[in-house]
Amino acid sequence: MTKAAVVISVISPERAELLQSKLPFSSIKQGNVIIQSKLEAGLPLNDHLVWLWGMLQNERRLLKRIEEEESKIICQCQVGRGAVIIKPNGAEMLHLLNMELMLEIK
Repeated sequence: MTKAAVVISVISPERAELLQSKLPFSSIKQGNVIIQSKLEAGLPLNDHLVWLWGMLQNERRLLKRIEEEESKIICQCQVGRGAVIIKPNGAEMLHLLNMELMLEIK
């Protein structure tokens, strides 16, 4: 079972609403903007990362500006036991947005 989400901590409710309006499939939970992968849980983590990057890449400048204003962007993932493979196309989002990857192995 694989799940992946990008969590953006935001400074103000106004900023959270702005981000949510610009990011497809996003929601606001506990003051954070969350983009949860909509792919099936049986797919590899790399597929989820590529899907998330597809949702975020057009707002890259906005996300970089938000990060410079002390927001933190984390990619939180749950994966099953075994090998976790992240290919360059999956790592692109992590690299370009200076995003931390947090893996929880279940």
